Amino acid sequence: MKSFISSLLGKQWPFWLGGLFVGLAEIIFYYHYDMFIVVTTGLAQMFAVSEVNLFGVDWVARVYEPGVYWFILFAVLGARLSAVAERESRDWVHYDGVMLLLAFIGGFIFSFGTRIAGGCTTHHFLGGIPSMSIASWVVLITGIPFAFVAFKLVTVLGRGGYLRHQECRAVSIEQSATQHNNNPGYDPHYQAWKNPLHIALTLSLLAFLFVPLYYGLTTTIAGSVSQIGWGEIAWLAIPGILLGVGIAKTGFGTECSVMAPESAFTNQEFYRRSGVPDCTYKMFRGMLPLQGFMVAIVSLNIFIMASYLWGDGSIPNASGEAGLYWGHILGGPLLAMGAVMMIGCEVRTYARLGLGYSTALAALPGFYLGYLPYTLNKDAIDELVFDEGLTDYITIAEWAADSLGATEQTWIFVYSLILISMLVLSFITARKFLSISMSDLILKNTDELVFARSERPAR
Repeated sequence: MKSFISSLLGKQWPFWLGGLFVGLAEIIFYYHYDMFIVVTTGLAQMFAVSEVNLFGVDWVARVYEPGVYWFILFAVLGARLSAVAERESRDWVHYDGVMLLLAFIGGFIFSFGTRIAGGCTTHHFLGGIPSMSIASWVVLITGIPFAFVAFKLVTVLGRGGYLRHQECRAVSIEQSATQHNNNPGYDPHYQAWKNPLHIALTLSLLAFLFVPLYYGLTTTIAGSVSQIGWGEIAWLAIPGILLGVGIAKTGFGTECSVMAPESAFTNQEFYRRSGVPDCTYKMFRGMLPLQGFMVAIVSLNIFIMASYLWGDGSIPNASGEAGLYWGHILGGPLLAMGAVMMIGCEVRTYARLGLGYSTALAALPGFYLGYLPYTLNKDAIDELVFDEGLTDYITIAEWAADSLGATEQTWIFVYSLILISMLVLSFITARKFLSISMSDLILKNTDELVFARSERPAR
């Protein structure tokens, strides 16, 4: 038992286990707040604290009240604890200037996209889809083609080798001599703490974390101890740490999860021509990210639906007063492109911040600047993208009951069964494509599954 726990703490996990942790985080959050996890407004509030108190401006604060959002702090902490348990920060991963610039631009695009789409991919994919939201499905579907546009951009610029699930130093060293799995981020001569840019970006991260923390502990800003008390902070700590750990131990992210199914229509040579490592092709084609994604979604969906049907909870609204706005259609592509360019959606970026990834550090100032086009032009943008609803329905079950017949409760069951079927299919596909037993699929982590022995260099 002791060796099992030691292995669990010290090694990376399979995607499905990370998805289970994310699902548990969502369930605990919903149980207490009757709502799925929301993060982008909290992020804006934390930026507002820093800009007001460090620079005396109110570019974000004019729309979002300065505050501390403990969930984000604990998500970063959870990821950092994972790095400590594995005894490996990811600051050793070396990204060149082009990739860091792409991550910065991706942060800007993604952040602005959250304002247009009424939430980030976590909001819509991990919260809205379990809640049967029409808008969230539209955000997902409109975003998928543009995720591949961003994927193509990264590969055309010769940075396809960076598109991978999660780096482990030992694996990168082992694979450094292979033809199609070498990691451009592995440079034995690179030392992050001698890199001025890495130091500057790390200092900006510390300011982003500790300025709101200080004011949250000592003043009455939104979310402060004096406002919500330690009990509420504890409620935010549990899902925050669970989510941070689940993502950090796997590389779980919404962007690779929704891109994985499309790999069934491509081949390995396509990825190789794009400079993408074989491990990424196998990860996608084996639907490994989709497993984690669907475990998280199904877990929350079952809990929400059971709570709703038993009268103990409501179905959260992911879309606003109307079920669909133009903003959802326009924002989905921005979220998708930004997530791929950052090598991670918003919550994955929080985990990558805790792990020390330079791309996450570069994306953070992009996040801040991405809020400004919205906060400085809020009325005009809101009138354009949120003025008129495009449907009278919030959920798919409401629409189906009214348009196709049967009761809303019947369609709730049908919807849940479809999600469960997608989860089961992702496991069946992985077992067949990777030619492994179900026990191996359950017990082995992603590195063990996507790096076949025949591909490992002889020692």
